[in-house]
Amino acid sequence: MILKKTAFLAIFLGSLLGAAPHQPALADGAAPKPGDFSPFDPPLPTPNEGFEDSLGGKVTLAQFKGQVVVLNFWASWCAPCVAEMPTLDALQASLGDQGLKVIAISLDRDGIKKAAPFFRRTGVKNLTLYTDRTSDLFQELKGSALPTTYVLDREGNVVSIYIGATNWNAQSIKDVLKKYLDVKPAG
Repeated sequence: MILKKTAFLAIFLGSLLGAAPHQPALADGAAPKPGDFSPFDPPLPTPNEGFEDSLGGKVTLAQFKGQVVVLNFWASWCAPCVAEMPTLDALQASLGDQGLKVIAISLDRDGIKKAAPFFRRTGVKNLTLYTDRTSDLFQELKGSALPTTYVLDREGNVVSIYIGATNWNAQSIKDVLKKYLDVKPAG
């Protein structure tokens, strides 16, 4: 319950800060709803914008084709993001060997200087640290609030969005992700 309340607060704050509403069409034609997986129909193509690894190297989502990607955008100042981070870490530990890759991208303006101590302080062990100080990838995906998580299939298509914090280690979440894990890439 606390996660849902703080998720709505983050969405509200995002709208106050001038974040643009999310535009891509969902399967049912409606806007994404906080607290639910919302599928894109048709799926969105692999985003072009990159982000940085912990050494400042450029990374793109195309590099992860063949894996199911849980692409999470967070910031150290975002209470719902902080609350869900341990569950994202546990999700990677639980399903990583089945082809799942959790990519948690910090949008902190201080990049690695802010994100690395956060990972150490919260005991994150299974996630690789990524940053996007300019929020270019988040803007390409028309993100509007934190945390926001996208799911990419093995072909790199953006197939759904989840707005707000959740327990990523919950069985219901794993069941949704396993349907994408069960589909092997073409070719």
